[in-house]
Amino acid sequence: MKKTALKKIAAASAVVAPGAMVGTAVAGTGGTEFTAIVTQMTDWLEGGLGQVLALGALAVGLGIGVVQQSVMAVVVGIAMAIAVFYGPGVLTATITAGLPF
Repeated sequence: MKKTALKKIAAASAVVAPGAMVGTAVAGTGGTEFTAIVTQMTDWLEGGLGQVLALGALAVGLGIGVVQQSVMAVVVGIAMAIAVFYGPGVLTATITAGLPF
Protein backbone atom coordinates (compact mmCIF):
# COMPACT_ATOMS: atom_id res chain seq x y z
CA MET A 1 0.00 0.00 0.00
CA LYS A 2 1.15 3.49 -0.73
CA LYS A 3 1.69 6.03 2.01
CA THR A 4 -1.16 8.22 0.79
CA ALA A 5 -3.61 5.34 1.06
CA LEU A 6 -2.41 4.61 4.59
CA LYS A 7 -2.82 8.27 5.53
CA LYS A 8 -6.39 8.25 4.19
CA ILE A 9 -7.19 5.09 6.16
CA ALA A 10 -5.71 6.60 9.33
CA ALA A 11 -7.68 9.81 8.86
CA ALA A 12 -10.93 7.91 8.26
CA SER A 13 -10.39 5.72 11.31
CA ALA A 14 -9.68 8.79 13.44
CA VAL A 15 -13.05 10.18 12.41
CA VAL A 16 -15.00 6.91 12.80
CA ALA A 17 -13.40 5.62 16.03
CA PRO A 18 -15.01 8.13 18.45
CA GLY A 19 -18.45 7.34 17.03
CA ALA A 20 -17.83 3.62 17.47
CA MET A 21 -16.72 4.12 21.06
CA VAL A 22 -19.94 5.93 21.94
CA GLY A 23 -21.90 2.82 21.03
CA THR A 24 -19.70 0.59 23.16
CA ALA A 25 -19.94 2.88 26.17
CA VAL A 26 -23.55 1.86 26.78
CA ALA A 27 -23.24 -1.74 25.61
CA GLY A 28 -23.06 -3.20 29.13
CA THR A 29 -26.10 -1.51 30.59
CA GLY A 30 -29.53 -3.11 30.93
CA GLY A 31 -31.06 -5.89 28.93
CA THR A 32 -31.87 -9.43 29.91
CA GLU A 33 -32.34 -10.80 26.40
CA PHE A 34 -29.40 -13.19 26.61
CA THR A 35 -29.79 -14.37 30.22
CA ALA A 36 -31.29 -17.71 29.20
CA ILE A 37 -28.47 -18.36 26.70
CA VAL A 38 -25.78 -17.44 29.24
CA THR A 39 -27.38 -19.70 31.83
CA GLN A 40 -27.67 -22.59 29.37
CA MET A 41 -24.06 -22.30 28.17
CA THR A 42 -22.78 -22.00 31.74
CA ASP A 43 -24.73 -25.10 32.74
CA TRP A 44 -23.31 -26.98 29.75
CA LEU A 45 -19.70 -26.00 30.41
CA GLU A 46 -19.90 -26.60 34.16
CA GLY A 47 -21.72 -29.90 33.61
CA GLY A 48 -21.23 -32.85 31.34
CA LEU A 49 -20.10 -30.93 28.26
CA GLY A 50 -17.35 -29.21 30.23
CA GLN A 51 -16.14 -32.54 31.57
CA VAL A 52 -16.16 -34.07 28.07
CA LEU A 53 -14.20 -31.11 26.65
CA ALA A 54 -11.76 -31.17 29.58
CA LEU A 55 -11.16 -34.91 29.27
CA GLY A 56 -10.84 -34.59 25.48
CA ALA A 57 -8.26 -31.82 25.82
CA LEU A 58 -6.34 -33.89 28.34
CA ALA A 59 -6.47 -36.98 26.09
CA VAL A 60 -5.30 -35.03 23.05
CA GLY A 61 -2.52 -33.44 25.09
CA LEU A 62 -1.41 -36.83 26.36
CA GLY A 63 -1.46 -38.26 22.84
CA ILE A 64 0.55 -35.40 21.37
CA GLY A 65 2.92 -35.56 24.33
CA VAL A 66 3.62 -39.23 23.65
CA VAL A 67 4.17 -38.63 19.92
CA GLN A 68 6.45 -35.62 20.46
CA GLN A 69 8.03 -37.07 23.59
CA SER A 70 7.40 -33.79 25.36
CA VAL A 71 5.58 -32.86 28.54
CA MET A 72 4.51 -29.45 27.18
CA ALA A 73 1.60 -30.88 25.20
CA VAL A 74 0.29 -32.51 28.37
CA VAL A 75 0.62 -29.19 30.22
CA VAL A 76 -1.36 -27.44 27.47
CA GLY A 77 -4.01 -30.16 27.66
CA ILE A 78 -4.28 -29.78 31.43
CA ALA A 79 -4.45 -25.97 31.12
CA MET A 80 -7.22 -26.30 28.53
CA ALA A 81 -9.10 -28.72 30.77
CA ILE A 82 -8.85 -26.32 33.71
CA ALA A 83 -9.92 -23.37 31.56
CA VAL A 84 -12.96 -25.19 30.15
CA PHE A 85 -14.09 -26.54 33.50
CA TYR A 86 -13.50 -23.50 35.74
CA GLY A 87 -13.59 -20.70 33.15
CA PRO A 88 -17.35 -19.98 33.16
CA GLY A 89 -17.41 -19.47 36.93
CA VAL A 90 -14.40 -17.17 36.85
CA LEU A 91 -15.83 -15.13 33.96
CA THR A 92 -19.24 -14.85 35.60
CA ALA A 93 -17.71 -13.70 38.87
CA THR A 94 -15.52 -11.19 37.05
CA ILE A 95 -18.34 -9.74 34.98
CA THR A 96 -20.90 -9.53 37.78
CA ALA A 97 -18.48 -8.08 40.32
CA GLY A 98 -19.18 -4.45 40.95
CA LEU A 99 -16.81 -1.87 42.31
CA PRO A 100 -18.30 0.35 44.98
CA PHE A 101 -17.76 4.04 44.36
